[in-house]
Amino acid sequence: MRDMTLGRRDFIRLGILTGIFTLSGCSFSSARGVLGLPKGILPREFLQALPSRWKYQFLEVKSEKDFYKSALEKKIDLMVIGDGWLNDCPYEEFQSIEADDNFPQLNSKAKLFLSSMNSPISSRLLPIAVSPWVLIFRGEEDLWLQAQESWQVLLEPKLKGHVILPSSPRVIMSLADHMKGSNLLERLRSQAKSFDDKNGLNWLLAGQAKVAVLPLQICLRALASDPRLRIAFPKEGSALNWSVLLRPKKSLHALPLNWIQEARRLPLLLKLLAKGVIPPIPYSQIVEASDLLPEKYRLIYQSEGAFENSWSFQPLSSLKRKELESRWLASAP
Repeated sequence: MRDMTLGRRDFIRLGILTGIFTLSGCSFSSARGVLGLPKGILPREFLQALPSRWKYQFLEVKSEKDFYKSALEKKIDLMVIGDGWLNDCPYEEFQSIEADDNFPQLNSKAKLFLSSMNSPISSRLLPIAVSPWVLIFRGEEDLWLQAQESWQVLLEPKLKGHVILPSSPRVIMSLADHMKGSNLLERLRSQAKSFDDKNGLNWLLAGQAKVAVLPLQICLRALASDPRLRIAFPKEGSALNWSVLLRPKKSLHALPLNWIQEARRLPLLLKLLAKGVIPPIPYSQIVEASDLLPEKYRLIYQSEGAFENSWSFQPLSSLKRKELESRWLASAP
């Protein structure tokens, strides 16, 4: 019978192999999780606060369907998108976010946003930040004061041909729905110089427009560089842009709840507010933290009523999308 005992040399070899496999296993188990997102969804300060066992990766954006396909092929462990991308989201490719311990800390607007969707969808989403659409003026103090109250100011004759509106028809229609009068959508569209929120700030700074409608996240940083700029967050509320987390089915990494919690307290909370990004915590905490911001910033945040009067968008059904498209086409000036 063959001797099955290990010799000294075999024992050493076995020890080396065991060590190699152990190191390999440790390397595999300690692989960093990947957070994928389009550029501009979250500010750099938020991303840099990720735990060391995570890294972020910017995803190329073409069409929505191609975006999801490409992102999922890259083996992303978490994804952050804006709520406008939820219409064509392949929800079946994502798992429940499983953040029940986190949910009670969401503010009323985040909970309302989730409750507007059916459970199979809402269970896969975790709102982590929001930014309202606001009006940013270059000079025009009298109009800025009117804008503190409502969106009606956009219909002022003085602004005809001097307004930069969003490229999103849905946002424009929702703003028109919060005005008073007749033929509001057509009148609002006729005020526009351009439908270009991507370059709206450039239009304004170049003196080619008097007001632009932009997400707070895009325009707030400009206040520090140009004293002529003023931002209005109307008391009647505004459309909200949500940034949400999704977790692909293939992800084995635990949700980085500590990172999400860190955004809800100082000092990271203050850095986010300075960039126009609001974590979904009770607004009273936002007001308290904003006391540490410069006055121009503070004036925007210390209007809890404006935030409470704001509204969110839910994913569109095919029928609703067609209805909105028809309404948009019919309102051409």
